[in-house]
Amino acid sequence: MATQTLYISENRLKESTTINQNVDTELLVPNIKIAQDKYILTKLGSDLDNKLQTLIQDGELGDSGNENYKTLVNTYIQPALVQWTLYES
Repeated sequence: MATQTLYISENRLKESTTINQNVDTELLVPNIKIAQDKYILTKLGSDLDNKLQTLIQDGELGDSGNENYKTLVNTYIQPALVQWTLYES
């Protein structure tokens, strides 16, 4: 996969943690990528990770037939990634 899609935004990270809104997003993005690769990719495996990233990039995550993927991302991956990114930061 050429470009990596992040499962969370910098804004979501700031809103869900003690990270101040004034922290430069350029400082956070590398930590999101590290946490995503270190903790999420290793649990999902590359096939599922690629599938989810493709669905997100194509805007099809919530489409009919993809509800389970949306639940996986919104309910499990994003909250975990927020905490792991805070830890890495």
